[in-house]
Parts: sequence; structure tokens; C-alpha cells
Amino acid sequence: MDYVLNFLRLLQQLIAKNVVIEHFGLENARSICGVDVAYKGEEGIAVAVRFDGNSYQHNVVKGKVDFPYIPGYLFMREAPIMLKALEGLSCDLILMDGHGIAHPRKSGIATVIGVLLEAHTMGVAKSKLVGDVVEEGGVQYVVVNGEKVGVKAGKYYYSPGNKTDLQDALDLSMRGYPEVLRVADKLSKELKR
Repeated sequence: MDYVLNFLRLLQQLIAKNVVIEHFGLENARSICGVDVAYKGEEGIAVAVRFDGNSYQHNVVKGKVDFPYIPGYLFMREAPIMLKALEGLSCDLILMDGHGIAHPRKSGIATVIGVLLEAHTMGVAKSKLVGDVVEEGGVQYVVVNGEKVGVKAGKYYYSPGNKTDLQDALDLSMRGYPEVLRVADKLSKELKR
């Protein structure tokens, strides 16, 4: 497994070199997609939910997931099934349960999917993977090697994936946990029963 992880680290470093950090502006998102995966044994149930301001649409993909959960390598476990679930959905912004650049190699699942799809993405995670939380001006930032790479709000960590920036992460965090991710999480858990 060591040679596989070494290869995956190199792949993540390459993806991190291709990430675009730029301001998107959440007001420009006419449609927002949220993606989450639930598990039933070795089967993954990926749900991608699209909300356009009026109605919800979703795709469900089920499949065997045989890469183990290893912190920092979630993309290998979940990105293939998430990408399949996103097919056919037109998304101005994609949010996923996982990290963006608040990652040891600045290449969390939101970054990987964003670079692969050349899409605006952001990660919303339930736990911190790397860095320190530093408060500044009433905002809790995730800081790695002196660089702000995310925002902590409540129990969630928001970080840019691709074609978004720290201000977008801050703006999203101020809106509370995204409803589109809540719906994706709920659906995936219901479908695994």
C-alpha cells in the first residue's frame, strides 16, 4: 500500500498545482449542487442534489467501493462515485462533504473534483484535517503554514475547492450548513436502509 499512497500523494500534488483560487461570488450561483456518500457494507450510495432556487433534482449512484478510508485520501474512495452521480446535472457551484484546500497537500476531494470537472467547488467538512483554528476579527480561520485555507463555523469547516476563494468560503459559512448538502446527506442515509 505504501507505493500506492506515494503515487496518490504525487497525484494530489499535481492536482494542487492546477487548482484555481479566484473569487466566484455566491450570488452568481443560479444552481447549487451538493454531493454526499453513505455506505452499506462495501456499497457506496452517492447522491448529488441540484437546487436552482425553485426545485430540487437528484441523481443516485450505487456501487462497490473498495478503497479503504484513509484520512487525506478520501478522493480515492468517493470521487469516482460522486463524479458519476453528478453526471447530467448542470451546477454553477458544487459543494461536497469533504475538504478543499484545507488539506495536507491542498488537494481534498472538493479540489480534485473541481480540477477534474473545471468547476466551481467548495468543501464542507465535519472535522478538521490539518492546520490550526485561529480567530481574527470574529472569524475562525483554518491556518496552515501561516496561510488561511478555510473557515470554521459551528462544527463545520469550509474551504475553497477550485474556482472559489476564502471569501466565498466565509460567505457560505455565514449562511449556515448548506441545505443542498443536508438533503444529499438525508437521501443517501435513507437509501442505504
